[in-house]
Amino acid sequence: MVPGAALAQNSDLHPTLSDNFHAWVGWFKSDNTFKFQADNIHIDPNEEIDFGNLGVDESNTLLDVQFRWNFGNERKWSLWGQYFKNKANGDAVLKEDVEWQDVVFHEGSFVGAGVSLEVLRVFLGRSFIKNDKSDFGAGVGIHNLSIDAYIEGEIFINDGDTGFHRGNADTSAPLPNLGAWYTYSPAKKWLLHTRVDWISADIGDYDGTLWNVSAGVGYQLSRHFGVDLSYEYFNLDLGVNSSDWRGGAEMTYSGPVISLTSNW
Repeated sequence: MVPGAALAQNSDLHPTLSDNFHAWVGWFKSDNTFKFQADNIHIDPNEEIDFGNLGVDESNTLLDVQFRWNFGNERKWSLWGQYFKNKANGDAVLKEDVEWQDVVFHEGSFVGAGVSLEVLRVFLGRSFIKNDKSDFGAGVGIHNLSIDAYIEGEIFINDGDTGFHRGNADTSAPLPNLGAWYTYSPAKKWLLHTRVDWISADIGDYDGTLWNVSAGVGYQLSRHFGVDLSYEYFNLDLGVNSSDWRGGAEMTYSGPVISLTSNW
């Protein structure tokens, strides 16, 4: 209890190293790539569909919200949270045949397409090195992912007739992960920080790899508020074998995040 109290009372520490609660509300300017497979059996079962070629917007500004609670003896335990969501859609005239859920959209047809990803990250960690300048720790967490992709448009049916078809592929997957972080305060108002989450596993209906990486610098404007500039990289390469979706998704979000921060 005494070292913890002394840490909290040291006004020369950056608040991230001394306070219990920290929150970030950021704007994530992301460049994206979306590639999917869904029940491809007619053309090439291993062919991925690049949704950027279907007109889906590959640049978005996302709301990125994060939270951290430091607790326990000398605040060496921490509970983290992160949430962001993206919806992107578009349309295009196909330059080649595209197969989606056993249906072929033929070259020259007009299609619409869309992608949605919702990420909720919860992480429990412990600091192994923590002093008045730095904090290094590691832990375990869960990324709960909700993915939805669709293609819609006119298709050829019986004897050359056409009809409208919309095919959805969606799933919700809670994936456990390992993670680590490091923060360093070269001066009272400045903070350098980095963290990484990773998993490569085969779990139930899902197999694949996830990376969630961030690195940046923060500046403390006042006792309880600051600003932060960081770079975020999120990559998911997921295989799915369920009754609702047989195929996979490869999704990448990367770019700068500008955040307002609060601590208390």
